[in-house]
Amino acid sequence: MPSGGRRVVLCLRGRRFLCPVISCGRRTFAEQLPGLTRRYGRRTERLRSTPAAIGLALAGRAGARLASVFGVSVSRSAVLRLVEALPDHEVPALRVIGVDEYATRKGRHYGTVLVDVQSRRQVDLLPGREASSLAAWLAKWPGVEVVCRDRALFFAEVAAAGAPKPVPVADRWHLWHNLSKAAERCVADHCGCLQVLASDPAQHVPPSRRSPKISPARPGRGDTASSTVPA
Repeated sequence: MPSGGRRVVLCLRGRRFLCPVISCGRRTFAEQLPGLTRRYGRRTERLRSTPAAIGLALAGRAGARLASVFGVSVSRSAVLRLVEALPDHEVPALRVIGVDEYATRKGRHYGTVLVDVQSRRQVDLLPGREASSLAAWLAKWPGVEVVCRDRALFFAEVAAAGAPKPVPVADRWHLWHNLSKAAERCVADHCGCLQVLASDPAQHVPPSRRSPKISPARPGRGDTASSTVPA
């Protein structure tokens, strides 16, 4: 990691141990410093974790640009390799999952994303959006009770593909989205009826609030034209 905007290189001196057993395939063992180095590592642990955290937030190209601002020289490919090397988080017991599709290339290549609704964390990615692949995945997780999905026919065919007992429900976003679209269509269809029922707003204005009438006075000799306005 840089210090004061300058790149810092640590020179470490470690011990190398020799195994006296001839049949040992390792023969030599290098000393490691916990929290600082690892086997076959060319970076410190902090220099590995920082670009990896940036890559999780911004991916490769943008992550490499931001890392260079911090004084860390790393390529976008190295950022992606650090992200791929991160261990997978342990998935807890799933009870309610959300299922939706994503596109790697819109109109051609689609996949399925599975999200734990309770923890709001991504669980798995399926390479396709076939009902059989989702049914096979649900068979591996018998504890799943509810599946939140949209109204696509792909997810409706999962039950026919031999999926276990999870109850399919429509997720909250699609319910509100469908309700807003239905209300918008209803208002658009009856827009003419609303215009007929609406009365002239000028009829409901009381006489005291109406704008006063201006009556021009007749100019006489030596007088200029003027107008009288009631007080």
